[in-house]
Amino acid sequence: MNPEPIIRFEIKAPTLADLKAFADEVRPDLGCRAIPRRTEEGFVIDAYLPEPQLQAAQRVRTADRVTLRIIENATEVGRERQREVGQGNRFEARSQQVPRGLGMKE
Repeated sequence: MNPEPIIRFEIKAPTLADLKAFADEVRPDLGCRAIPRRTEEGFVIDAYLPEPQLQAAQRVRTADRVTLRIIENATEVGRERQREVGQGNRFEARSQQVPRGLGMKE
């Protein structure tokens, strides 16, 4: 597990070429489907990087052509959401019947 917090941030650029150049140089995690959204100022896409890599990304050669905006600490948000998950066996109270379907039977 990565000890550094993962930060979700937004990359804004006036052109797709600027956005692509920054992403190619920094190599952030852009998720499964990296599709830039068009805005009035240009293009924007969400990305993820460990905090030290995000700080380093702000100093790369192509950083002057983009704007980075931190959205959230994804690591902390994930920990908060995990607290919402129950700890027990949710099927135990259903007279020991295992659910039917295509899922894995345990």
